[in-house]
Amino acid sequence: MDLFELTKIMFENPREYPTVTPGEKRKHFFMINRRMSIQFPFQAQVLQHQKIDEIGVVDFWQRFLSQKYNKTPYWMYTKGVKKAKEVKEKKTNFKDSDIIEYARKMGFDQKAVREAAEIYPNELKKELQRFEKWKN
Repeated sequence: MDLFELTKIMFENPREYPTVTPGEKRKHFFMINRRMSIQFPFQAQVLQHQKIDEIGVVDFWQRFLSQKYNKTPYWMYTKGVKKAKEVKEKKTNFKDSDIIEYARKMGFDQKAVREAAEIYPNELKKELQRFEKWKN
């Protein structure tokens, strides 16, 4: 059972929850607590002790949130760093590898080039096109 199957059972099929094995709960404890910290940071911090009963924590989250939600909440599904980076690259139309290479060759700070991409996207696009021609 993967993490998303377990969270779906926790929220949408509470009658099926007792069939989840303690091993599955222990295996997904860290990610469940991490996801819950998005909406409930104080509670998740309290349940973060090194020697805490991981199975009991997962059971707590299920009991606590099954009263509040009957479907998996939207905040459980967050974009990962890789996906967010891809979306940002699509939005700015600049590949991260191009910015890194341009900054390295021209002696600029990568952070400054990224800021320029946000503030002056058209000018940087022209500059990167000239850089590509010069490079080849």
